[in-house]
Amino acid sequence: MNDESIEIEKNLEKARRLYVDHSRVMSMDKTFSSLLSAYGHEIENSRVLMTALGLPELCSYCATEIPGGGCCGSHIATWYDPIVLLLNLLMDVEIQDKSYYKNCCRFLGREGCTLKARYHFCVNYLCPRIYKALDEEAVSRLKAQSGAELFLGWKLECYLLDRFSKMGLSF
Repeated sequence: MNDESIEIEKNLEKARRLYVDHSRVMSMDKTFSSLLSAYGHEIENSRVLMTALGLPELCSYCATEIPGGGCCGSHIATWYDPIVLLLNLLMDVEIQDKSYYKNCCRFLGREGCTLKARYHFCVNYLCPRIYKALDEEAVSRLKAQSGAELFLGWKLECYLLDRFSKMGLSF
């Protein structure tokens, strides 16, 4: 197991432990549940828009077929901290045990990213190929939707970090 894999496994184990220890209490927290629901809605809006614009196919092709191409390099999975991974577990995402593609992000699957809650880079970054494939109006819609998703993700992360901090947990 390499250093990247060790780090990913460490973060996943922390997320799974948080889930086991705190998911029931969080599910009863009305503020958290409301934020999580709104976040899930924005994630779905992003997915629908990205699909309509053809981005899952473009990004998966780039990541897996173009040497050195794509934003989904294997190191990207190390950016996913326990809080973002916990959000995925709370949204019933089954996190895969290994990479689907060799030398790609652990979370990249055949249909694109297998996670719902994603690291801000993964939501927000638009590579030159995307700019070439989309017109200005589509890019503007995509940026606005990404912003809505990221804002709610940030609010949820802050809420969880504050809550865990009050319990004496730190990250």
